[in-house]
Amino acid sequence: MHNRNKKTLLGLLLASCSAPLAAQVVSLDAVEISSAPIENAVQRAHAERREASSSKAVIEAEQLNQFGDQPLGDALRRLVGVSFAGANRAREVQLRGIGPEYAQVLVNGRRILDANSKRSVQLDRIPSSLVERVEIIRSPLASQEGQGAAGTVNIILKQRAKGGNGEIGIGAGHMESNGGLGDATAFYSLGNDNVTLNLAGGVQLQRRNESKDSLVFNNSGANGGELGTNERRFEQGNFLPSLELRLDDANRLNFQLDYLKTTEYRDDIAAELETAQNAVRRTEFEDRERKRTNLGLLSDWTHQWSDDTELLLSLDLQKADEDTSRDAKRYRANGTLDRTRLRDENIHMTSVSPNLKVKTLLDAHSLEWGAGARRETREEDNSNIENGTVRPINAARTYQVREDITHLFAQDTWLLPWGDSLTYGLRLEDAHTRTRDFSGAKQQTSKLSPLPSISYLGHLSANTDWRLGIARTLRRPDLRELSPTVTTDSGTLARPDTGGNPGMTPESIWGVDLGLDHFFNDQRGLLSANLFHRQFRDKIESVLSQQDNGRWLSSPENAGDGQASGLELEARAPLDAIGLPQLTLWSNATAVHTRLKSEATGETRRFLDQPDYLFNAGADYYLASLRTTFGVNYNWNSGYNQKYRLTSGKTAEADQDAVGRVDISARTQLSENTSLNLSVLNLFAQNEDSRATTYGANGLLESNSLTEEGTYRTFYVRVQTAF
Repeated sequence: MHNRNKKTLLGLLLASCSAPLAAQVVSLDAVEISSAPIENAVQRAHAERREASSSKAVIEAEQLNQFGDQPLGDALRRLVGVSFAGANRAREVQLRGIGPEYAQVLVNGRRILDANSKRSVQLDRIPSSLVERVEIIRSPLASQEGQGAAGTVNIILKQRAKGGNGEIGIGAGHMESNGGLGDATAFYSLGNDNVTLNLAGGVQLQRRNESKDSLVFNNSGANGGELGTNERRFEQGNFLPSLELRLDDANRLNFQLDYLKTTEYRDDIAAELETAQNAVRRTEFEDRERKRTNLGLLSDWTHQWSDDTELLLSLDLQKADEDTSRDAKRYRANGTLDRTRLRDENIHMTSVSPNLKVKTLLDAHSLEWGAGARRETREEDNSNIENGTVRPINAARTYQVREDITHLFAQDTWLLPWGDSLTYGLRLEDAHTRTRDFSGAKQQTSKLSPLPSISYLGHLSANTDWRLGIARTLRRPDLRELSPTVTTDSGTLARPDTGGNPGMTPESIWGVDLGLDHFFNDQRGLLSANLFHRQFRDKIESVLSQQDNGRWLSSPENAGDGQASGLELEARAPLDAIGLPQLTLWSNATAVHTRLKSEATGETRRFLDQPDYLFNAGADYYLASLRTTFGVNYNWNSGYNQKYRLTSGKTAEADQDAVGRVDISARTQLSENTSLNLSVLNLFAQNEDSRATTYGANGLLESNSLTEEGTYRTFYVRVQTAF
């Protein structure tokens, strides 16, 4: 079982930063004075963090790619408050231990269409080698979209090379027991002061393995289970050119084209066990191919109206498709064919978004206001052929959605006479959603949401800042969950059927963040603490219930009102003060406590599937003679244990064991423009175990499911050069 000892967690954080620290006064412009590229990146990131109007953490490419992770999600695990729902998963990011539906993901400051119906972006689409930097915005401003209750991850993609006209990177590696990996990226810029063309893109081969075995028991003993193999291979291509035109001193045009294509090949083997778990009853083999394509064009015109006023007019056009084909064959224990199934699932999405922003400087005020709209459409359909016969389609995956969201905002950043700044504003979002399900039934909802925000930045000294942020955010329902149709799965506790709920209303969340940052050692060092609190109204959760036919169903509902409170700690300590300037220790930790008053059962409980603690500790050692930075990182997720009542009067218990991983790397600067990176990821490959249990109204055990999932080491080498 996992340990939830608070003293142990805090002790780990303090131990990594217990050396004496020498603070030194330095201006925000004092960057790039260290000979280590990673330390230079840290200085730039800290400078940007200090200058931001609202609280945010920043990590630049050199630090982000230090361990050679190609899936961006694996690299983000090391950032404060970041986690994923499983050791092998790095798709749907969670912030502060709260579900992925509360984390807003933007790419270059804007939403990207994704077949993920939770209104987020699956990070396995984005290789870390194409990323310039990542910002985690804790408290939103009125000028930003208002759906990031836990925070916003803004991914800034590379558009041009650093230190020259071009840049090339090539990597290769191996995931144990799975196969080879690789990537190649290129950036090239050409032009003059008036016209610049930036070419960026790459190809990647990635792998994932989410195989797991589940054993089920009841009050009589063994009750079957499943041995599952889930191996995935991703072939990706990305092309991200941009064109910058300087028409004159007052006018600039920018065009940015985004083309992302991912083909996923997935091998699924599900071996269903006999009741006694001593033999396989039948086995299904499924080959799955999923193609995801995104095409977008962002055009914007910047006009310098006067010395103090700038106007930005933009149009964002996007189109995305996801097509999945499944070919499954099921065999009995004696090897005879039991069933064949051919299924296709298709998702088509479009988005049109015009926007206007105006920025004006007026004495001690920086005023910003704007308006915009986004029309997003989504259409899903599917087909199903079983044993050569056309079968009814999956009605829950056959629907159309059109969502129109318009917004207005006004915001002012006021530079106060004593040097602090106050940013306050109001955003109005008016959302109209129209859905049409398989049967032709139509539903329409409308919601006008005022989203005020205020952020205060204060300076206690030349090196110490404090921040206070207050904002209201939203969480709109999952688009698929607006259809009431039930999707059939195994109907078991481990793999329940799923259904939607068109009667849900959007959640309303008020948030407060209070933080303190202290910088030292020429901004290479940081000590930071941030308190946060979120108040949820009409919180949406997926709740298990057992139907009259005995099958288990998971469906979303407005479970009640709740709250989440926590503490985030960050530390980065170069050990100059004890004569070890080449060694830097760093760490971050997140602790979160949640509480929800369930309207269905009347109980007060924690949020479902929420870990208590997240922790990272690492060290960087720069060996000047080899021009090499050696790095090590330990990542730990506490897991959770929770009991909650079901509407039937029964009790469910979910238990997820703690899991940790160790990554090591060596980054060598071969020349001024060329670097070599060697890494071993998930060094000890720890298994991930979980349990799901139900008890009857009399408190006696009814069902218990035990699941074990392995993890895998990855070896990777990458070389990058600029020219």
